[in-house]
Amino acid sequence: GSEGHPGNHFATADKDNLTALLAEFRTQLDAYGATTGKRYQLHAFTPADPAKVAAGWDVTKVFNYLDVANVQGYDFHGSGSDNSWEPNRTGHQANLYADPADPYNFHFSVEAAINAYTSQGVNPRKLTLGLAF
Repeated sequence: GSEGHPGNHFATADKDNLTALLAEFRTQLDAYGATTGKRYQLHAFTPADPAKVAAGWDVTKVFNYLDVANVQGYDFHGSGSDNSWEPNRTGHQANLYADPADPYNFHFSVEAAINAYTSQGVNPRKLTLGLAF
């Protein structure tokens, strides 16, 4: 799985367990919907970092269960981001494209975040983009 922030517990089974959990949620929502005559949607808040998507999400399977994923399209630089806080250096918080002048080894962008999903066959209509405000 994807380790997330320092100190988080993670295990190699996390990716499969997440897929199984979403499948069970979908099954239960469909069963409940059969009793109410409604269809209930299942949404998830998902990472923008392509490495974390690959490590923690079986994209080819989870979108069989998810109706929508809200991709975190912000906090690419600054406190709490994987780039860490550097008081003498700034960067784009939610840049559309990678900045070739970015001094970090990884270059986050909205384009790369969305491509992490669509390049694996996810219908773009199933993606929303969280934006900074």
